Amino acid sequence: MFEKMEPLEFHVGNLIKEHLKSEGRTEVWLAKNVHCDPGNFNRMLKKESLDIDLLRRISVKLKHNFCADYARFVEKQIQDEKLSDITFLP
Repeated sequence: MFEKMEPLEFHVGNLIKEHLKSEGRTEVWLAKNVHCDPGNFNRMLKKESLDIDLLRRISVKLKHNFCADYARFVEKQIQDEKLSDITFLP
């Protein structure tokens, strides 16, 4: 019934961690500034995906549009899928 989902090649948690590191900020600082428990926040960043509203709040606080980064990733997957459909036509 449901197709098996492939693992994401885009890990938003890692991208956020890299951005924090480049700004000299900590995960605890960000967690407090987006009103999350630091322990839970750390676990959330280990996941490949985040709640869209949390991603929006993080983007605003860090002044970087992580939603746009993800949208570019999705657009590339759509284009790859279109190419694959063309390639495998009978």
